Amino acid sequence: MDISQLVNSEDLFELHLTAPESEERLGIRFRIRSAESEAVKRISRQHADKLLASRKQKLTSSKVEDELLDKAAAAIESWDWGDHSWKGEKPECTFKLAREVVQEAPWIYEQVRQASDDRANFTKSFPKDSAKPSA
Repeated sequence: MDISQLVNSEDLFELHLTAPESEERLGIRFRIRSAESEAVKRISRQHADKLLASRKQKLTSSKVEDELLDKAAAAIESWDWGDHSWKGEKPECTFKLAREVVQEAPWIYEQVRQASDDRANFTKSFPKDSAKPSA
């Protein structure tokens, strides 16, 4: 096995959103990028560049929260809301709308963040006769 190919941070993971109270699948699917993908890392670099560019700006909790929400929105490559809507409409997947969704629905934010942060979602499977080592 070529270990350099074991993790592909540019692969997409299909996240099936679950209801926050029951963990039952809702029929809404998001295609998620890895937190290690270029699209998501670009957001972190943009936030860091803004902070470093201004000596007067200080890191605040709201700036950290903005970065986390922006990273979660960038992790959403596409979505299918099935029979569901957002604020009465079938939402088109844009960064702006993804940012709104993860900001206003913390339970969606949490599922997106977990899926994006879980490296195993972007890891090739080991052969069946080999156990995957624990981290």
